[in-house]
Amino acid sequence: MRQLKRGQVWTVPTVGRDRTVVIVQNDHVAELHPGAVLCALIDTTGDRRESLVTVRVTVPLRGVVLAPDLYNFRHSRFEQGKYHGDVPDEQMERVDIALRAVLSL
Repeated sequence: MRQLKRGQVWTVPTVGRDRTVVIVQNDHVAELHPGAVLCALIDTTGDRRESLVTVRVTVPLRGVVLAPDLYNFRHSRFEQGKYHGDVPDEQMERVDIALRAVLSL
């Protein structure tokens, strides 16, 4: 399996349906605490608007990162999932801003 890294976009199976997510967890934290990865949901339906806590991404797929919708997934979900690619650094910086707003950091 591909090594999981911050900024990667995956579609992972969950109960009832697949979810598209971007990994938001720090890579060093992932090394210290293996087993699960913190992710933000990506809405790929086109229904969401961009705001302080949502970020439009265009690569590797089109959608809106929903910073309030954080999930912790075990590595086994990714073994069954599909890797799409990485969000560019400039878009991940905007995701960071949205996460700071959601978490009051």
